[in-house]
Amino acid sequence: MKIRPALALEAGRLAFIAQSQPMSAHWGEKGMAGEIANASARVWCWEENGEVLGFLALRLAADVCEILNLAVLPQACRKGIGYGLLSYALNDVRKSGGRTVTLEVNVHNLPAISLYTKAGLKELGRRAKFYDGKDDALIMGICL
Repeated sequence: MKIRPALALEAGRLAFIAQSQPMSAHWGEKGMAGEIANASARVWCWEENGEVLGFLALRLAADVCEILNLAVLPQACRKGIGYGLLSYALNDVRKSGGRTVTLEVNVHNLPAISLYTKAGLKELGRRAKFYDGKDDALIMGICL
């Protein structure tokens, strides 16, 4: 297992992983490539035996970080990959001078909410009907 930066040529694979999770942000290959190329973004991959099983994308500006997307292939879920990526990212943000991390998550995405809570994020508020004009988003965050 290793966590490493995503490569531009992996945009299709990461888009596939995101698409495999219904509540993940589905940016498509072009959107994923744009995020990987974005200077303020960091996209981390979890790789095992040469295969990327999950990723986490964030943006860091000054000392504020926003986690934008996290997805793990369904067959690799519940093996600590999401938590490993999140822990790695939080540590990297802290080392880079980040002090605040926030994210939005669908109120119905209970596995993700549980993951973020386990990592120490707290509910800060809600955005009404944020997802497709129907589901609320929880705003979660942590001070590092």
